[in-house]
Amino acid sequence: LVITYLVFVLSERIDRILGQTGRSILTRLLGVILAALAVQFVADGVRALMAA
Repeated sequence: LVITYLVFVLSERIDRILGQTGRSILTRLLGVILAALAVQFVADGVRALMAA
């Protein structure tokens, strides 16, 4: 919760440090992580369904 608060408070500074290229890289990286989590959740669900 504290980390989230700090990110919100410091978001302008973080945005200036990252710049356009950094934001683009971060967006793509977080997208890949989110996609990997989604695939893992689906695979776990299918595995559980097959075991039942």
